[in-house]
Amino acid sequence: MQDDPRKVIDRLAALAGVALPEERIAALATILPFVQAGSAALAGVDYREAEPAARFRPRPQAPR
Repeated sequence: MQDDPRKVIDRLAALAGVALPEERIAALATILPFVQAGSAALAGVDYREAEPAARFRPRPQAPR
């Protein structure tokens, strides 16, 4: 059985030390299944064949 999304949000907020009003908990509870699906999809990716990203080169500073 899955946990109630409101309880999950409340637990996560408590772990982060953030107090959330009930309206915010309700709003976040509606998107929790999408976040869980996205994290499950990322966890299922096999990264053994992935190449490293190209080196990041910052943009040159504009002359002053």
